[in-house]
Amino acid sequence: MTGVLIVVPARGGSKGLPRKNARTLGGLPLLGWTAEVVRTAGLGEAVCVLSTDDPEIAEIGRSVGLDVPFTRPPELATDEATAEAVALHALDWMAQHRGVDASAVMWLQPTSPFRTPAALSDAVGMMSTPGFAGVVGVKAVYRSLRTLFRIKDGGELTAVDASAEDSGRRQALEPLFTPNGALYLVPAAALRACGRFVPPQFRGIVMDQVASLDIDDAVDWAVAEALAAAGLTWRSTSSR
Repeated sequence: MTGVLIVVPARGGSKGLPRKNARTLGGLPLLGWTAEVVRTAGLGEAVCVLSTDDPEIAEIGRSVGLDVPFTRPPELATDEATAEAVALHALDWMAQHRGVDASAVMWLQPTSPFRTPAALSDAVGMMSTPGFAGVVGVKAVYRSLRTLFRIKDGGELTAVDASAEDSGRRQALEPLFTPNGALYLVPAAALRACGRFVPPQFRGIVMDQVASLDIDDAVDWAVAEALAAAGLTWRSTSSR
């Protein structure tokens, strides 16, 4: 049984930033950032595949060293298709056509280009710890539930929890954590059983603001370009 199947999802029909998965960031194809972090992480016999419906993106993937063993079915390349369904398709296809019977699936979206090799290797290392149920990349949110709000029609704000303590000082707050989309690792059996990347009792790997950047629109892309140009990514710091 193969340990980890790494799935890199990159459909062609992105809406927030058209053709983002075919773009170049900091002199490297966006897909190349994920390909490099996988190679650098040293994940042993993990198998990494690109899941795409788009011929141009498939060719870019091959050019940066990603395996593209199949074309994603059209029904899994729509806005309505879930990430979990795409991961399960890759899991089933690789088992049926390549004999890759993976015990876990790692989901690495290329729009999180600045996740670090250490995050990947740490996640895989956690698979051997007692009670392992899955890992998700998270970022800290220094806010009290008293200062997080829902908004009603007309703009009225209602606190998520008006009774929560709020010291008013960031340093005194116990941080909350939210998934950043940069990394999911889940046992294949758990993914099949619950259909989610975050089964009960999963664990978090905390990432900083750079590693947590998720490119969804033109503003995010501009921020990513600025970070790459300023040498603030793992690729820049590891080459010094």
